[in-house]
Amino acid sequence: MLAEVLALLAVAAGTLWAFPLLQAMQMTTALTVAYLVARSYYARCCHACMGGRVVLLLAALWLAAIAVPFVHHATLGSGATFTMPALYNDAARYYDWALAHYDGSAVEPTVTFWGYPLMIVGLWRVLGVSIIWPVALNVMMTLLTIVLTGQLAARVVTTDQRRTATVAMAMIAVQAFFMSQGAQMLKESWVYLAITLIAYSLVPLSRSEKQEIRSKRQEAGSKRQSRHYSLFIFHYSLFFVGCFVLAAVRAKYVNFIFIAIVMLAVAGRLRQWRYYATLLMLTAVCWWMGMAMTDNYTIVQQVNNVTGQGGMDAMFPAQGAYHSLLGDYYHYPLWKKLLYLPITCGVQWVIPFPWLPAGSHASWLGMVPRLRLGWYVLSGVVVYFYIFVSWRRNLQWMAWAWFPMVCYVGIAYMTSGTVSRYILAFEPWWMVLAAVTVLTCWRQRRFRIFMGVYLLLIVTLLAICHQV
Repeated sequence: MLAEVLALLAVAAGTLWAFPLLQAMQMTTALTVAYLVARSYYARCCHACMGGRVVLLLAALWLAAIAVPFVHHATLGSGATFTMPALYNDAARYYDWALAHYDGSAVEPTVTFWGYPLMIVGLWRVLGVSIIWPVALNVMMTLLTIVLTGQLAARVVTTDQRRTATVAMAMIAVQAFFMSQGAQMLKESWVYLAITLIAYSLVPLSRSEKQEIRSKRQEAGSKRQSRHYSLFIFHYSLFFVGCFVLAAVRAKYVNFIFIAIVMLAVAGRLRQWRYYATLLMLTAVCWWMGMAMTDNYTIVQQVNNVTGQGGMDAMFPAQGAYHSLLGDYYHYPLWKKLLYLPITCGVQWVIPFPWLPAGSHASWLGMVPRLRLGWYVLSGVVVYFYIFVSWRRNLQWMAWAWFPMVCYVGIAYMTSGTVSRYILAFEPWWMVLAAVTVLTCWRQRRFRIFMGVYLLLIVTLLAICHQV
C-alpha cells in the first residue's frame, strides 16, 4: 500500500511538471483508475501474490513514464492543445476520424478498421474530448493484458502456478517495444488483449484437458457435469469477446484464428469436432462483423499487398540496404519468397535495432522501443522452447504452442519482415512459453549452453547490421 501511494505521488509530480493543473489532475486520475482496474482484476485471480502485485505496479509506472511524455509531446511540446493534439500517421487518422464522428470538427480520413476510433467516440461522449482519455484507456488495456498473461501462464501448468504467472508477467512487462506501443494513441493494446483472451480461451480445449473433464464428469455425476458445461460456455464467451475485439480493430488477424482452430482440430484428429465447428462459426460471425466495420479492406486488397499491387512495394525501397539485399521482393513468385523466409523472419525477429538511425533526433519516445535487451534474451528462451520442449506434450498442446510462430512466419512472408509491430500481440503468448521453459530448464546444462550461443549469435548479427 505504501509503495502504491509513493507511486501515485511520483505520477502526480510528473504530470504537474509536464501539464497545467487541470490536465495534470485529469492525467493522474485517469492513470490511477487504469491501474486500479487492473489491480482489482489481479486481486481476484487464483495466482495473485505479492510478487505479482509488485510487477503490476512497476509495469503501471513504466507505462506512465511513456504515456505522460507522449501526451506532452503531442500537446504542449508541439504547440497544440489537448483537444487538437499534433499526432502523426495512424494516431492522427484515428483521432481525426473520432473527431469527425463526434462533432464534425475534423475532416474524416480514411481508416481501414474504425472499431478503435469508434471506441474513442464513445469514451468522449462520457468524459469529453481530450487525448488523455484514450491514452489512459490504452494503458489500462495493456495492464489487463499483463495480468491475463499471468493468468494464462497459471492455466497451462499444473504446479507452481503463482511463480509461473509472476515470471510471465515480469517477462512481458520488460518488453519495451511492446509496452511503448501500448501506451500511445494506437490500437495495439486492444489487439494485445484480444489475442491473449483468445489464447486463454483455447487452452481448456486441448485434448488432454477434455479427457480429464470427461473423467471428472463420470466420477462426480450430473451436478459436476453441469458445472463443466458452464465452464465451456464461459470459455466460448471469452473466445467470442476476443475475436470480436480483434475483428473490430484489426480484422485481418481474424484470418489467423481460423488457422488456429484448424491446427487444433487436426492435432486432435477431429475427435471433438463439434467444439471446433462451434469455434469456427463464432470466428466467422466475428469476421463478418469486422468486415462491416471497415472502409476499404478486402481479401483482394490483402492479396494485392502480398503480390506487389497494394502499395507496400512502393515503400520497400526506403529500407535501403535491406532492399538492396532482397531486391524486388513483393513481385517475386511464391517459391522465391519462401526461399527468403529465413532472412525475412530473422529481420523481423531483431528489429527495431537498439540504436537510432543516422541523422535522427534522440528523444525518450524514440529510444524506448529500442530498449531491446529484454527481447533479445527472452526470445532465445522462446527458440529453445520450440526446439527442445514443445514436442514433449500431446499434439494439441503442440498446435496451441506453435500457432503464434505460424502467425509470425505468415506476417514475415506478407510484409518482408519490415513491420515488427504486427508481431507484438503474440509476445504475451511467447512469454508464457518462456516462463514455463525457464522454470523447468534453467538448471540444465544444455539450456545454459544454448542461451550463451544464442546471445553470441544475436550480438554478432547486430554488429553486422550496425555496420551495413
